Amino acid sequence: MLMSDEEFLRLYKDQYDAALAEAKGYVDDPASLRREVDQQAAQADAARLVAPRPDQFTYRMMNYRGFVRFPERLKNYILAKNEARSEESLALPYIMDIEPVSRCNFRCIMCANPKREGKPKSDLTLDGFKAFMDQNPQFVEVKIQGLGEPLMNRDLFGMIEHAIARDTWVRTTVNGSLLHVNDNHKRLIDSGIGEVQTSFDGATKEVFEHIRAGADFDQIVKNLTALNAYVATKDRDYTRMWVLLQSNNRHQLLDFIPLAARMGFRRMSYSVVITGWGDEDRFSDLKVRPFSDEEEGRILELAKKEGVDVSVWNCTDRFTLDSPANLCCWPFGRAFIGSDLSILPCGLISHLDNVQLGNALEFREAWNSPAYRAFRKKHLEGRIPDFCRECYNLGQA
Repeated sequence: MLMSDEEFLRLYKDQYDAALAEAKGYVDDPASLRREVDQQAAQADAARLVAPRPDQFTYRMMNYRGFVRFPERLKNYILAKNEARSEESLALPYIMDIEPVSRCNFRCIMCANPKREGKPKSDLTLDGFKAFMDQNPQFVEVKIQGLGEPLMNRDLFGMIEHAIARDTWVRTTVNGSLLHVNDNHKRLIDSGIGEVQTSFDGATKEVFEHIRAGADFDQIVKNLTALNAYVATKDRDYTRMWVLLQSNNRHQLLDFIPLAARMGFRRMSYSVVITGWGDEDRFSDLKVRPFSDEEEGRILELAKKEGVDVSVWNCTDRFTLDSPANLCCWPFGRAFIGSDLSILPCGLISHLDNVQLGNALEFREAWNSPAYRAFRKKHLEGRIPDFCRECYNLGQA
């Protein structure tokens, strides 16, 4: 939080006191939160596909413990929820993407990594990660993943454990290829991680290995089955299968659900958002239409039959210019930290070297630097940078 304590309490004291009391109540009585979460789940609308959500009990309990332990975190969170978007942001981001490694052992056809020029960025060190986290106690959630395969960084588990020790929710996305090495499938779960997502973009060996070049379909199926068998011995779901729909696999729409069930997944999410990584024309041939109502009904029916909780990440409308509230949220409340500790506006342009906004170990100073303020001003005035235009529906301006 970049607002003084005195000013914050003048504006938000009652809200802060109530939120802190609520957090302490749940931390002292976790069973009450469990009852509330279970009741909300029972009342959820099962007739439509919804956006994916983390395990609500574990996620919220982690949040509440962090709010009690770090009062600055709660103050910053309240400020972020109330602050109007402007060039200067007095609230620091409470969610952050941190890239442990930009190297990858796959060359997926829809990824920016194979298109990059020059050498990959250096791997993030554990010391660098710890320093960044310790300087930013306001983080409620971090995603430890970027353009590379996280398990290629041998310090990944130390990073996860350090964040968890600070009561920060952690998720990552892996490609599944290294889960059998050194018991990684067990070490990931035992690290205390909130959620492990795995990208799985083909329901058959032929389609999978075409999309995810360099992959071994059979080995990955074996690895993910072992991962979920280990999760089955635990007290909750940790894993989610993530399917990026594209022209190469759209015909397999319904095949992914029984495949997920066979591998032991109890949660699966479709994404219908293919991006050009800052280039509107790139990968246009891979983009596909959203679900029809008929398809959605068939998905829900099959998901119920197979016992898989299916959700969809469908951001085809993206952002508009009609109101500051409808602008992209990243310039105002989130950022991407590259494995070399560079600050970038978001993960979709994390491969670009000409849009860096400073060094992560000076994040608080960089967040309202002239460069960041100018970046926000462009969005507020509708002068969307070229590398951001793909995410906007500019026809609604």
